[in-house]
Amino acid sequence: MSNSVLTIDFETRSPVDLKKTGVYPYAENADTDVWCAAWAIDAEPIQVWGRGDPVPERLAAHVRAGSIIAAWNANFEIAIWTYIMGPRYGWPMPKMEQWRCSMVAAYAMSLPGALDNAAGAIGLDIGKDQAGKRLMLAMSKPRRPKKGEPTEALLWREDPKDIEVLRSYCRTDVEVERGIRARLVALRPFEQSLWHLDQRVNSRGVFVDVELAQRSLKIVEHQERQLDREMAKLTDYEVSACTNLNQLKVWLKGRGVTLGARLDKKTMAIVDTLDKTFVEEMLARDHLDPPVRRALELRQEAGKASVAKIDAILNGMSADGRARGLLQFNAANTGRWAGRRFQPQNLKRPPEDFDCDGAIEVILKYPTQKAIDTLDAMYDAPMSCLSYILRGLIKAPAGKKIVAADFSNIEGRVLAWLAGARKKLDAFRAYDRGEGPDLYKVMAGMILRKRPEDVTKDERQVRGKVPELACGFGGGVGAFQTMAHTYNVKIDDDEADEIKKAWRQENPEIVQFWYDCENAAIKAISKPGHVFTAGPLAYKVVGSFLWCRLPSGRALCFPYPKIYPVKTPWGETKDAVTFKTVPNVSNSRKIVWADESNTSRWARISTYGGDLAQGPTQAVARDFLAEAMVRLERHNYPIILTCHDENVSEADADFGSASEYEEIMCELPSWGGGIPIAASGFESSRYRK
Repeated sequence: MSNSVLTIDFETRSPVDLKKTGVYPYAENADTDVWCAAWAIDAEPIQVWGRGDPVPERLAAHVRAGSIIAAWNANFEIAIWTYIMGPRYGWPMPKMEQWRCSMVAAYAMSLPGALDNAAGAIGLDIGKDQAGKRLMLAMSKPRRPKKGEPTEALLWREDPKDIEVLRSYCRTDVEVERGIRARLVALRPFEQSLWHLDQRVNSRGVFVDVELAQRSLKIVEHQERQLDREMAKLTDYEVSACTNLNQLKVWLKGRGVTLGARLDKKTMAIVDTLDKTFVEEMLARDHLDPPVRRALELRQEAGKASVAKIDAILNGMSADGRARGLLQFNAANTGRWAGRRFQPQNLKRPPEDFDCDGAIEVILKYPTQKAIDTLDAMYDAPMSCLSYILRGLIKAPAGKKIVAADFSNIEGRVLAWLAGARKKLDAFRAYDRGEGPDLYKVMAGMILRKRPEDVTKDERQVRGKVPELACGFGGGVGAFQTMAHTYNVKIDDDEADEIKKAWRQENPEIVQFWYDCENAAIKAISKPGHVFTAGPLAYKVVGSFLWCRLPSGRALCFPYPKIYPVKTPWGETKDAVTFKTVPNVSNSRKIVWADESNTSRWARISTYGGDLAQGPTQAVARDFLAEAMVRLERHNYPIILTCHDENVSEADADFGSASEYEEIMCELPSWGGGIPIAASGFESSRYRK
């Protein structure tokens, strides 16, 4: 194997909608084909292969030698090569270990995932060919038949001039990819092998209960009609359906409701929103006009079942009944995985007393109307029931079982470990040994100055669980109230502020850790090339990036860091750490508008000590999860999914156990000494929470 790198890009066509299905059903379809492939080895001139051309000898020799192949979003190129280029055109098949994904390396540096956006973010002069992009999109799907042409046939744009423009576009893509990769830092060996594992996990996919999905859709269709009828009648037909958000916004404004606000990424303007968070906040109010409350309840109920999720898992299913490509490696700047299409990461958690298995049995047993009536009588509103059982769409095929485990309060443990909060770590250890109360009672007892065993259930929630989850990263009253609402805790702002202060008083090491992170980052930006530490974290500016090295050796990245004066929530102005990122709903309030280089795709945001502690905490939790994935694979528990702090495997029905799975999850890597880790697992015929 040589050190040479083959950069490659395919342009394809298909009757299959790639966005709806994902790459696996797309590539597997017999009518999907490749228009052309642009490729180059190292800095050599870019070559273009087209259908009817022989296999390029230079390319084939490179692959057979086991040398590296790089692509942007390489998951697509891997699938096209596997299902089309190899079997149909005789290209030699690479091993997985040969592949590198430049997009994943860009994600690791907190750069955008779209090729043209990434090029702009790093200041690459070579831009994407926008005219070529429009033609590529047109040529990627069948064209409409002209007069006299058969309407049932698949017809394509095959004008030689169009094909030549497409070939040029493909060539430019390789040039851009190659230029970006030259400026990227390669993944560490462990991370590179982890991405290879991620590709195997994505290609395994999950087995889908098609009958449950189809029956659930019938219930959704029935209930949506009923909810829409009620919405129309309630609003005197000004709102025709629960999904007509513009109509509902106008109606609510007419009732004196002030809507929420969000950032419009196209215009960079703040616009009205009627999103999930706003609806929840409105419904939490004690005094709300009854028709407004009911309209918001109808909107909330209509969105619960998430028809899009059911459709997504069915659309993305291959002929063998498995849905693949549900995960995106490194999508979050902490290194955590994100979901694609079905998005298991944001499935609703059912109430503790909800019987998912019983509800699923009802759906599978009875006709639609009887299932609706039974669910409503025995469990909950039918749409709520469906939102709770969505995980159950993933099941084990014959002869297999689902085995999974979730780290217990991993972020709380990691934060205490990073901050050196020994008292808190000892409390975790005592609880894990079965010798102490749970941490929420410990915290409530500290705040109330009473023994943990004397803490009541309500006190545990209000002064234990909510502050532990809301206050760990510098959150104030707003963060407390948001978390309180999640757990149905009602408390006024003054009391919330007192609890926040009490929590900080009882956690001085964590509070100090926030300041240490912020100070280390500011010093590193002020003195590029020098290392400044905060606990086990090490900050250093190299070139245009601020790096935060984690205990695992991996580093978080903050592009184009600067110190900017920003206004605090309490009205003061202070120097703050800022950096460039992709603007979104969650960070739009932190955009530094004074930076005139901001765009809708790449903007400067500010951060603070608590936030600078949260990123590494989540990143370290992810590193423990990643290490566990590798161990589980080694112990013959094939991973099919990872979700937040949970790993999910599909094992032989007579192999292993949940307790063994938990033990493997909790083994500590060499860099993780001293942290108490615990996990809770299960084995079942279905995925559940």
